[in-house]
Amino acid sequence: MASMPLPDFTHTTDARKTALQVRSAKLVITKGVDAGRSATIDQPTFVIGTGQSADVRLGDPAVSREHVRVSLLPNGVRVRDDGSKNGTWLGGVRIREVLLSSDASIVVGGTTIAITIEADDLQLPLSANDRFGDAIGGSAVMRNLFAVLEKVAPTELTVLLEGESGTGKDVLSRAIHARSARASEPMVVVDCGAIPATLIESELFGHERGAFTGADKARKGVFEEANGGTLFLDEIGELPVDMQPKLLRALEAREVRPIGARASRPIDVRVIAATSRRLAEAARTGEFRSDLFYRLAVARVTVPPLRDRPEDVLPIARAMLRVLRNDPALEIPTDLASMLEAYTWPGNVRELRNVVERWAALGRLDRTMFDPLEAQMSAEDDLAMLPYHEARKIVLDRFEEKYLPRVLERAGGVMARAAELAEVARPSFYRMLERIRPRGE
Repeated sequence: MASMPLPDFTHTTDARKTALQVRSAKLVITKGVDAGRSATIDQPTFVIGTGQSADVRLGDPAVSREHVRVSLLPNGVRVRDDGSKNGTWLGGVRIREVLLSSDASIVVGGTTIAITIEADDLQLPLSANDRFGDAIGGSAVMRNLFAVLEKVAPTELTVLLEGESGTGKDVLSRAIHARSARASEPMVVVDCGAIPATLIESELFGHERGAFTGADKARKGVFEEANGGTLFLDEIGELPVDMQPKLLRALEAREVRPIGARASRPIDVRVIAATSRRLAEAARTGEFRSDLFYRLAVARVTVPPLRDRPEDVLPIARAMLRVLRNDPALEIPTDLASMLEAYTWPGNVRELRNVVERWAALGRLDRTMFDPLEAQMSAEDDLAMLPYHEARKIVLDRFEEKYLPRVLERAGGVMARAAELAEVARPSFYRMLERIRPRGE
């Protein structure tokens, strides 16, 4: 084990390098309600917790939503407590961050996890570029992501992008489309979490006139609208369970049947899906169909949160500011740069953009710039400057932050009752509430 400060996989690497060699590892839960479970850590960062963003989701109530983040480094495996309530323990000592160079066991809540460092290292490909479309990242973790997407984009493979809200999954999806053979054809975006369950089938597959009350004319679904091009299914993890087999059939058969139609219609669409959940874990627990997960995750990548690649903050902010001010040589003032680097960015790249826009417009430099609600309010002042689905997401996020806690309070803190009052399915209410909670809760 090593003392602080620790080397970080995310540090900017030599642009000439085409690969990075890191240690590989696996974990086994040896004690607790999930004893016997194991997992191979096959990506640069790996989250353990009880939330839906965790790569390994535990059932231990004493474990936080994102309790521990495990990172693969060239010289060992880094274990970092992600702001948990009950702490992470190694050899009876509470740790915040430690570098493991040999096998060890950690304790989180009532769960003991054995981490074994494998004899064989992993070779992670690195792109020679620090951009992929409009996405920016010189950190090794982003160059690894870009290297994967550069290979995937020209193919017809279905892509699944996982990552927290605001990390730029939509930007990456557009870059994939732009680098594909379908670039000259339409790219259609649909937010699966923003469509009422009663309308989602019509939204995806369309309907015939008279198919249901209010269907006064026939309407194409997004699959047909995207025919020949790309369909981006955002927040696919929120797709109602009863719609999942219908989507799977459409993807497998490459045809859709609009509601009320007598025959199916062929489609030629490449699908890119995105989610803030870890669908492999959702499939394991039965919250998401495993067969649909495997059909979507032909090429699966995880977009890291901005706090895990702090060296990318200033390059991203600089690019944003230069566009806003229409000055390709503009640099970020030292005092602003210091504040940007010191912040943890819970809202990720979306929040960074809001802060940069506010500073560019107002020139104000104080801590109120970094208040998430203030940042959202600033964006709402000129939502027309954003793409429709992004503007809608900002409004919905802020609505949920106000609405959900009040409904829960009205229900006396009883989740099941709160879901009834909100007239939504209980799992949906849980997911919405989880999205607005701080990570350590």
